[in-house]
Amino acid sequence: MRVNELTDTTLRSLSEVEADEPVVVSVFLNLDPSQFATAPARESQVNSLLNALAEQIRDGDLSHDARTALEADRDRIERFLREELDPSDAEALAIYSAQALDFFEVVKLATPVDSDVRIDLRPILEPVMGHEDEGTWCVLLVARDTGRIFRGGPTGIREIRDVRSDVKNQHQAGGWSQARYERSVEQDVERHLETVTEMLFAHHKRRPFEHLIIGANNESLRPALTAETHAYLLERVRGWVDIDEQIASEDEVFEAVRHVMEEHLADHEHGLFERFKAERGTGGRAAEGVDDVLAALAERRVETLMVREDAAAAGLKCVTCGWLGPVGPERCPVDDTVLDHIDNIVEPAIQTAIQQAAGVHVVRAAGTESEGGAPFDGPVAAVLRF
Repeated sequence: MRVNELTDTTLRSLSEVEADEPVVVSVFLNLDPSQFATAPARESQVNSLLNALAEQIRDGDLSHDARTALEADRDRIERFLREELDPSDAEALAIYSAQALDFFEVVKLATPVDSDVRIDLRPILEPVMGHEDEGTWCVLLVARDTGRIFRGGPTGIREIRDVRSDVKNQHQAGGWSQARYERSVEQDVERHLETVTEMLFAHHKRRPFEHLIIGANNESLRPALTAETHAYLLERVRGWVDIDEQIASEDEVFEAVRHVMEEHLADHEHGLFERFKAERGTGGRAAEGVDDVLAALAERRVETLMVREDAAAAGLKCVTCGWLGPVGPERCPVDDTVLDHIDNIVEPAIQTAIQQAAGVHVVRAAGTESEGGAPFDGPVAAVLRF
């Protein structure tokens, strides 16, 4: 069974899954090694989740067909967890299954999530939002004769390219005068840096990244490296680190650069909150509360949807056109279809935002939440495009 990375493409695919009755199972399996490093600990958690799913199927208000399909989902999920689960290289898994829709997908998460199981009309996405890791970060480590490129994000990185150049030993005596020899060495270094930065730029053109961290164990390389690096890449530099790239493992490199990533994410959240407060203060492009945010989604005006962790609010949805709104009207204002009552309209709001290519930012109780907390009181808010 293929286990997928959580990417924007995966989220868009999941956001398009929806059933007419609750036949979509979402299972969240915590594999945090500090709690579930041993097989017995994982087995206990698996048993608990499967029992909870069986109980929801047994006690739920379901049709015969839905119950039959969900029992098949439970069997498929159990088979995966018992026979196919590989706990390595993941801190958590999200398993989405809907036998009635011929749908089964397992998504690998590189940070822990709370274990849970839920049955709904659609995949539950809020717990995994913010865990996307498409490799939008790039790390370049450079020495006088070597260079290494890593891709990843705040949950981990992996090495993808390296280069080694023939640079003379700076302290070796030669047949030339010392000054001439040293100029030759520096020319070798400049050619090496040019090779490394050209390789980096070519990689960026093939697979663009948004953020760049540069590491070197020699402060004197920084001016020359800056001079050689393309302006497009310099715009993406989020920080420099001091690290001996020749001996650093992937884990050591990640530990050296993680604080740069975390600080950038915290700054991003702070900037988002500050923008929201400024727009709200001037009566501009901001929406707060279920009514206003759902109205903005209906008009496709949301740029970034902000959701409190575990937020819930009742609402209405039109199964014909997808309109979302607060509890109140009986018929869709767009096409007059009788509206469906939704116990938690936040999940459909997240799906709709993803489908509209809007950002979704979950404000979690712990993690990157800015000092002072979120600048809104209700379950949802939004920064608007217009």
